[in-house]
Amino acid sequence: MSRRRALLAQSLGLAAVALAWQLASRWLDPYWVPGIGQVAGRLWSEAKTGRLLADMGATTALLVAGTVPGLLAGSGLAVLLRLSPRIDAMAQPFVTALMSIPKLGLVPLLVLWFGTGWTPKLLLVALTVLFIVFSLAYAGLATVDTRLLMAARVFGAGRAQLTRHIVVPSVLPFVFTGLQVALPWALSAALVGEYLAAKAGIGHGIEEARQLGDSVGVYRGIVLATVLVLLASAVLTAVRRLTLPIHPSGEEA
Repeated sequence: MSRRRALLAQSLGLAAVALAWQLASRWLDPYWVPGIGQVAGRLWSEAKTGRLLADMGATTALLVAGTVPGLLAGSGLAVLLRLSPRIDAMAQPFVTALMSIPKLGLVPLLVLWFGTGWTPKLLLVALTVLFIVFSLAYAGLATVDTRLLMAARVFGAGRAQLTRHIVVPSVLPFVFTGLQVALPWALSAALVGEYLAAKAGIGHGIEEARQLGDSVGVYRGIVLATVLVLLASAVLTAVRRLTLPIHPSGEEA
């Protein structure tokens, strides 16, 4: 699909969502589904006071601060297990068990260990990203062509050259896919972390509005969360296009 067609499809999808929202607001009580105009008015007033920027900045900072170590740890763990079959065999049962635990279910434990400050929120986001990236990177390492590695060794390629020119290009698409999948979950983890204890952030705003029975405030938070994940996804897509080689057919290597 061409970029123009993709943009048109996205615009039509956005228009359909806006229409459905407006119709729901008319058919149902505005308390349950406030109109787009009400939510837009709230966003505009908060943009003028600076709260909008503060909340977006706080949640973005938490999202980035948790995603980066989660990405590095997930990729590093995948490489470690793939390079050492013995460690892989020993660790796999524990890794599988840990991956089966709902990450949001770790919230009480993290709060018990680290309190309600920055640390448990950051760890919650990092763990969410870690296991998703690990799964994709681990699978990606299995796709590396061993015959190509052997041929490169025959021609004198060292470990660093093999890693740079064969392993990394083979695994990067899987890592980016893992990040793309992890992004909405990481944002959800960040919002839950902000529910716990925060003075700013989208999650804090949603929880504050819930306590006050402010449905417009809740929808305002949902809109901001959606915008943030779409912006982060767009940035990730741009980085992916710049990083990964493109074949003449238009497909990534």
